[in-house]
Formats: sequence, C-alpha cells, structure tokens
Amino acid sequence: MSARSGLTGAAASHHIPIQGAHALYFPLNFQVNYTFMFSVYEEQTEHPHNGQVAYNLSALVPSEEMELLCPIRYIYNYLPIKPNWLETPQLSLSRFCEEEEKKKKEKGKRQDSNSHPVEPRNSITMSPRAANLPLHTGLDTTFRQSRYWKSNERCTEELLKLFAEDERCSGILCSNKQSMSSLAEEQRRCAVMDTYSRFSTYMFPQADASRAPLLAQCIVLIFMFDDLWENASPEIIEETGQYFVSRLRGTSPSTAMDTPLEQRIDAIRRGLLAGDEEQGNGGAEILEYLSNFCHHAEPPRDGFNTVREYLDYRWEDIGNRFTFGCAKFSICSEADQRHPSLRALLGRIGDHISIANDIASYDKEKSRFECGKANSIINLVHVIAECDGLGSNAAKAMAYAWQLLTEEEIRGHLEQLRYRNALGMEEWRFVEACLAAAKGNLFTSVVIARYGGEGARVA
Repeated sequence: MSARSGLTGAAASHHIPIQGAHALYFPLNFQVNYTFMFSVYEEQTEHPHNGQVAYNLSALVPSEEMELLCPIRYIYNYLPIKPNWLETPQLSLSRFCEEEEKKKKEKGKRQDSNSHPVEPRNSITMSPRAANLPLHTGLDTTFRQSRYWKSNERCTEELLKLFAEDERCSGILCSNKQSMSSLAEEQRRCAVMDTYSRFSTYMFPQADASRAPLLAQCIVLIFMFDDLWENASPEIIEETGQYFVSRLRGTSPSTAMDTPLEQRIDAIRRGLLAGDEEQGNGGAEILEYLSNFCHHAEPPRDGFNTVREYLDYRWEDIGNRFTFGCAKFSICSEADQRHPSLRALLGRIGDHISIANDIASYDKEKSRFECGKANSIINLVHVIAECDGLGSNAAKAMAYAWQLLTEEEIRGHLEQLRYRNALGMEEWRFVEACLAAAKGNLFTSVVIARYGGEGARVA
C-alpha cells in the first residue's frame, strides 16, 4: 500500500481546512465556492440544473461505429442531488500521454522495438456528454469501449454458470446464508453484460481479441472472491481461498477428477501466462494479485478516523494492483507498476477508482446492510457520514468533492512527470492504460444494473 497524504507542486503549498473534526483539505486553486462552509452539514436540495434530461444514445458514438456499440439498458444517476457549492473542472489528462509518446518518437528515444502501441482498432470512442449521460467527473470527455464485448459477455456467462453448477461452491456458505453458487446464479438472472462484464469492456478497451475474454473472466473471479471475503467467516475464507489460490498458482496438479470450474480456472491461468510469453508480464501480476486478494486485511474494528486513513485501506481492498496488472496485460506491457516515479500517480489513480466506485455503489451497499444481506459497509460515503455526522446526500457531496480533488492531483502528477522527463515510452503507455481503467470504472458505474437496479432501466 502506498501511504500518500500530501499534495505536490503548487497545489501543495496552501490548504484550506474545512470545518470538522476530521478535516478534509482542499488546495487554494481548487474550484470550490467556500460559502458552502456554512451549510455543508445540512442536506442539500436538488440543484435546478439536475432535473431529468433526455438521454441521446445515438450521439454516444460516431454513426459509423454504432453497430459496434454494446447496448445500454441502464443509466444510473448516482448523484442526482449535485451540490451547488462545487464546480466540476474540465481536465484533459490523455494529452499528457499522447504528447509524451509523440515527443519520444520524434526524438528517436524509443529503444524497445518490441513495444506495441495502443491499437485503436481494438476499441471505439464514446462521448458520454454528447449523449447527456450522467458522468460525474472532470476527466476527459471521450471514453472507450472494447470491440470484443460479445466475447466478454459469452465468457462471463460461461464462468458464472460453472460457479453456479459447481458442487463445492454450493456448499460454501456465507454468513448471509447465500452460497457462492447461488451468488453466481443471482448474477445470471440479469444479463451478464449489465453486471460484471461491462467492467472489462470499458476499463481495458485496448485488449485484443485474445486478451479481452481473459480479462473479463478475471473480473468475475475477483468479484466472486470479494463477495465471499465480505460475507464469509474467516475459516471459510481461509479454506476456500486456499482452494482457489492453489489453482491460480498452479500448485494443484490437474487430474481427470477436476471439475469443469477447476478446468476453466486452469485454462485462465494458462491463457494469462501464454500472453506473457508473447509479450509483457501483466498476466503473472494478475495471478499474483488475485491470489493475494483472498487474504487481504480486514478493516479496523473501530472504523476509520479520517478519509485518508480509509482510502489507504481501500486502495488495497478494492484490488488496485490487480486492476493495474489487467491494464498492463491489455497493452502487452512490461512497465513496472512499482516504479518509484509512478508511486504517487498510481496512488491517486487508485484512489479515484475507489472513490468513484464507492459513490456509485453506496445506496446499494447501504440497502443490503440495512436488510441484513451484508455484514458491514466498506464505503467512503459511509465513512464521511459517520465521521462528520452528515446525512447521505451531504456525505455523497463531500465524497464527490474528494474525487474532484483527486482528479486535480492526478493532473498535477502528470505535469511533474512530464516536466522531469521521468518516464520512458513504456511507462507512459502504462499510465495511459491506467487512466483508461479509471475512466472505464466511472462509465461502467453508470450503465450497469449492479448499482441502480431496475429503477435505472432505460425506457
């Protein structure tokens, strides 16, 4: 885990503490109307510009690529009450990567002749703002979608079916009395493209036709492990974790008695390592972080005292190393995600993934906890509400403010890296893939059924 507690560059020199025992901090150049300091703890009313808008999905992609667009059946506005004290900046982060790649090519500094540029033909460009989709961010206006979403959907359905039919998984009971098999079956009741499969489709759009389905299945595995980890007893987690980890690490030899699920996990492992043999080392990292995820730390029993303390925990809990490994695998990269110059930047990109996911999933997680379907709530909005005694809407607003602060910090880190000429071509390609993952996480949160439910179905 990277413990990051300060801003860098010009934004680091001055901070304005916001009233409260567990102060959040904003840089002076952050676009905040500071009159909110007098009313932030009150529930906000709906902003007049946040009323219902007509979504125009035909404007999401160019007409010539419309046939490649994955159908969108849900649109979830998880921040319908937008605070009137916070303005969303418009940032263009992709230009840093594009400019650095162009500069290094022109100067002939590209030493690795085996490195593959990102292939645009593996994805299509989307313009969510042109379609009036409720994407709450200051990031780039363009996002990308994998062309291979149908393969992602097929592989996700196949793997969930194997979990649902696996005899061992049917006996793995969580504390909410739901088995891994029933959990998988529950996900299959909704079109899988509206649950797990969209994450890889939007987060790793650079992956080619052979790598994209592997990443889609890895997403299923980490979600299944996460649901088990959140709701099962320590004994079950240990026993089941060892069972799956042995397959992922290849320490459990294949036999004629292997179940179809075991055979599929073995095939995923072989596919990831075969990809590394072709180029890159992201496949091995995915396997490593998937294995480690089954044993990551539990949250402190006394809860969290500050947002920073929570985000440092959440950085590991949400599996950011796994996500960055997937990003590497998608572009056939050998970049070192533990490169000293990348530590701060990846720390903030990981924070962004955590924050955006928490805001989008909060209502669902709160509902599941209140009706006894979850043991706890591991969510930034909940932490802010508990620490500062805020209602849900105000806590969401503060979480969104922290997201925008994080986006500004990402921009600052990119500027510093470019100014110091600290990264080579391979590292900039990797950074670009990680930014795509963060943007894809945002887009997915809006267009899946997982968070908004049937209330978000498009008429």
